[in-house]
Amino acid sequence: MHSIRPLLTHHLRLRPPPRLPHLLTPHDQKPYSSSPLPPPPLINPESYLASARQKFVSQPPKIISATLTRSKADQLTLALEDANPAFRQSHGEFEDGDPLPQGYHMVYFEPKISSYQPMADGTDPYHFPGGPFARRMWVGGEVDFEREYMGCMLLGEGGKETKAECREWVESEGVEVKGGKVFVEVGREYFAVTGKEKVKVLTEKRRLVFLRPLEEELARQVERLRLGDKKAVERKRIKVPWRPFFSFSLRPDAQFLSLFSVLTSNAHRIHLDSKYARVEEGYKDVLVHGPLTLVLMLEGLASYLHKSGKEKRRWIKSMSYRNLAPLFKGDEVRVCGALAKSQGRGEGEEEWVVWIEDFEGGLAVKGSATVVGRQVMGS
Repeated sequence: MHSIRPLLTHHLRLRPPPRLPHLLTPHDQKPYSSSPLPPPPLINPESYLASARQKFVSQPPKIISATLTRSKADQLTLALEDANPAFRQSHGEFEDGDPLPQGYHMVYFEPKISSYQPMADGTDPYHFPGGPFARRMWVGGEVDFEREYMGCMLLGEGGKETKAECREWVESEGVEVKGGKVFVEVGREYFAVTGKEKVKVLTEKRRLVFLRPLEEELARQVERLRLGDKKAVERKRIKVPWRPFFSFSLRPDAQFLSLFSVLTSNAHRIHLDSKYARVEEGYKDVLVHGPLTLVLMLEGLASYLHKSGKEKRRWIKSMSYRNLAPLFKGDEVRVCGALAKSQGRGEGEEEWVVWIEDFEGGLAVKGSATVVGRQVMGS
């Protein structure tokens, strides 16, 4: 199997980031000031919402073409197995005609950074609802696989690979202004392409949240505290209520996160630049990618199905997930799953709860998956 190290020598071609607007102390903190923080500027939610929706209605859908090469799937598999060998040890090196593992679409259908002018934080302005909400976070989403997925999304090399296409748009009616934040829903459809024929194989929703600049967010919290709202700065660890059927531990290091950024053309600085994550976003270090949490949960469940001998007759039909707390570079995380409900025996539908725990054992990502028999998915 090929080494992933050569890939790491190809750096993301980012435009030089803007100079940070704050002088940094030796501890990367903004200079202390005895002056009170000014209150954040007020917006009219109705007019802001109308403006954001108009922007998204007026911009055309993005069409992203891809070729499902074996080499790119090998690179992601190697990265996952390097983090924890339990992840799909059965993969080995892919062969022509192997189906694209579920979740691997994340590394094939992201627009190249050179195709747009990134925001100051490295993100795509296509999803940006408008100022002052310039800090973006990945809230969660869902994927729903069509029965044609297994037979159409096939890997290969040298002309034997599948041509595929993704259509992406922002749901104008999915934009919400809530709790001083703006929520944006991105829709995606994926197609296998043969000549002029297109077969839909996957539907996806991605949910993003946009926040005010850190100074304004802090001023908002101070004002809430002044008014007696003690929840303004509370961040309690969420207790996990389930006992896992399976679990896989890993520690996403800087190399792993950088590789995932390269594979997914993700230039978001919150995953790459520790100083930026601390100073501009208020976190202790760079964050694990939101889409990576989906890949880890799909791979974790698929790995368990393989290990238990169910992979040949079971298939993940859908998964929805929500990111509840940040995961950080270098911290150990645990991917877990438990059977929640089973309908009938053998090939009956199963409902699974899948989640990721942070280094303290708290619930960081919560997901739910539907697993069905292979014949339901057309194989």
